[in-house]
Amino acid sequence: MTRIKQIIAAIILMTAGILNAQQTTVEQKLLLVSNSYQNGGEYVVDFQIKGSNLTAAKTLASLNADIVYDSSAIRFISGSDWMTGLSAVNGYSTAIKSHFIDDWNTNAVRILVTAPEVNNGTSATGYDLETSYRTVVRLHFQISDYTKTASLTIKGITNQAGFFSNANNNPNTFDITNIALSDPINITESPLPVNLASFTQRVSERNVTLNWTTTQEINNRGFEIQRKSTSDNEWTILGFVNGSGSTNIAKNYTYEDRKLGSGKYQYRLKQVDNNGGFSYHTLNGSVEIGLPSKFTMSQNYPNPFNPSTKIDYDVPADSRVKIVLFDETGKEVATVLNESKRAGSYTVNYQPQNLSSGIYFYRMTASSNGNENVVTKKMSFIK
Repeated sequence: MTRIKQIIAAIILMTAGILNAQQTTVEQKLLLVSNSYQNGGEYVVDFQIKGSNLTAAKTLASLNADIVYDSSAIRFISGSDWMTGLSAVNGYSTAIKSHFIDDWNTNAVRILVTAPEVNNGTSATGYDLETSYRTVVRLHFQISDYTKTASLTIKGITNQAGFFSNANNNPNTFDITNIALSDPINITESPLPVNLASFTQRVSERNVTLNWTTTQEINNRGFEIQRKSTSDNEWTILGFVNGSGSTNIAKNYTYEDRKLGSGKYQYRLKQVDNNGGFSYHTLNGSVEIGLPSKFTMSQNYPNPFNPSTKIDYDVPADSRVKIVLFDETGKEVATVLNESKRAGSYTVNYQPQNLSSGIYFYRMTASSNGNENVVTKKMSFIK
């Protein structure tokens, strides 16, 4: 019964502070400082206060605040950067620690400020509330699950703030009066700025098309597309797709990775926000580009070309591959390629040296197991 009366009294006290615009109150709020947007990264919040309706100097005598949060999304690490006005030199004792809230069945950070030495036979005169928000302490969290939303709430029922009845407690009365609370200003911020609903791939011959959909974006600059072979450790940056900034509307994105060689590949997105924060989204499973079924050589592209052109070719078996360039008279003018290749799909980039404008023929000869396969096509070079 006593507990219920305490709760009712606290509610009445807080409500009175809201309704009576002339009453001196301690305004309180939470301010998001930074968000790394990745598991194991930091999530930093400032707890701030200010005085309202200060008709005279009001010296802070005590402060107790519980900041409730979802411990499955973030984990409290430490407090730092305490307000200098609340230092021991000014007569204060401060503490911050994790605190379990039984009736909310959740975790909280308890912030505690007392003033044991303010004008207690010492020169410490305490801290007078200011009319603009000042940070009491900075809260450091570690992100446990970036797919969840971190909602932080100042729990009004257990919060208390008090002033000395006399400024700087002088004359020294040890009385605390004018206890009042403001309606708290809270924050809800997702450690992950982008909610990725799907990330899929589609293979067509040597081309891979990546598709992904977001259902929410906050401050999203865009997506860096990365790829690596399953046998490699290093990721290669392929390109960048611009994001949609901030939106609650579903957005669809696509990226095509063309002319891949045979093998197995992995893909991931590096989502980057406008503040430099980033997070990774890896495609489930690997993408396999199979071995070709026959010897082929593509039309060069671009064509006509200057200064360079590319030629795709397929060899279904280990082969000695030679690509030679001839002019219109049939004279050999350049060797584009002459190498042993394992079975697979390849692209060669040809940049001619001292070649005149005109029509040319290029011929691929692939020798394998005593057999010779020949393919010839025509290209145009323009200076």
